Amino acid sequence: MPVKVLHLITELNVGGAEMVLARLLGRLGRDRFDPRVACWYGARGMVGRRIRGLDIPVIDLNMTAKWRWDAFCRLYRLLRRFRPHILHCWMFHANLPGRIIGRMAGVPIIITSRRISTEGPFRDGLNRLTAGLDDRVIAVCEAARRAEIRATRVPPEKVVTIHNGLDPDRFHPCPSPQERARVRRGLGISPKGPLIGSVGRLHAQKGYSDLLTALAVVSRQMAEVRLVIVGEGKLRSALHAQAVRAGLSDRVVFAGARLDVPDILPALDLFVLPSLYEGLPNALLEAMAAGLPVVATGVDGTREVVLNGKTGLLVPPGAPEALAEAIGLLMEHPDLGRKMGAAGRERIRRHFSIAQMAGQTAWVYEALLKIRPDGSPPEPASYPEPVPGSAPD
Repeated sequence: MPVKVLHLITELNVGGAEMVLARLLGRLGRDRFDPRVACWYGARGMVGRRIRGLDIPVIDLNMTAKWRWDAFCRLYRLLRRFRPHILHCWMFHANLPGRIIGRMAGVPIIITSRRISTEGPFRDGLNRLTAGLDDRVIAVCEAARRAEIRATRVPPEKVVTIHNGLDPDRFHPCPSPQERARVRRGLGISPKGPLIGSVGRLHAQKGYSDLLTALAVVSRQMAEVRLVIVGEGKLRSALHAQAVRAGLSDRVVFAGARLDVPDILPALDLFVLPSLYEGLPNALLEAMAAGLPVVATGVDGTREVVLNGKTGLLVPPGAPEALAEAIGLLMEHPDLGRKMGAAGRERIRRHFSIAQMAGQTAWVYEALLKIRPDGSPPEPASYPEPVPGSAPD
């Protein structure tokens, strides 16, 4: 009998955790695992549609405001009706109620996630009070794993690191000039001239204000440089206004939320991730898989992906001058950029594949099933075991 798994997540619009969930569901064997997905709201979002396309049921719990008790009751009834062997929670707003309601509903195994290293003292306090209800915590990077252990004081063996993964074969470096020109025209950008790109929510965390400040510096030396930002969020108007004030309105394109990022990346010459903090950024993995040179801030999980000077350049967060200097260096030395891009693509293939991520997740599931059997012993399986306390070199 397949193991029934319910994945609980906040919403299913475009976002890092949401995309990772969709990739995972597409790779875990359906002969072994029978998945369902529940979200507090946004089941009709882009990622929700993608998951339904995998023939996986998606349940919207209709939480129209924060901490709606009727939504919690709907989750309880869903758990009692579906009776999953495993409840796998993603992100804080799923972790906290998932632990409590999951135990009330009698779910045998509860797994939560730590996707960033900085939750804040209030959230860390709530996690500390309820972390004992977890069977395992999956951290997205070593920085997040250490933060979880420090903040919640759970035993170290209870927290494992499983890095985000993707299918490198979906990302194709070195497109033809005609293809690059076609993609750029679709974005409203000239086929000629250097193009910088970034992907992420328009949120203060992502550091886009610093990127625009850096672009103003770089543009004084490179008259034709352009920037495209893929993503949506509450800071769009503020960032657009900043670009206008800096005289960059004809150099910056805000492309909105997109699901065709693998098609956009090959049109870029450089990828920049200026985040102030991160977990393990999917956008960075995708850019490196596409063979792009990258400039990123040396925060949290980003340091576990980018090998400074080998697969890209790391700069301090909140330092637009250093960001501009690194961008200028790789723009002025394209051969160095191509060398770093090739090394980055190989690093993704070796250490950050979706096959590796899915295998390690399945290993966690199987290990917990053996500890807390549900009445149907797990079949023998050989999956790659996540190695606690390590990051790939």
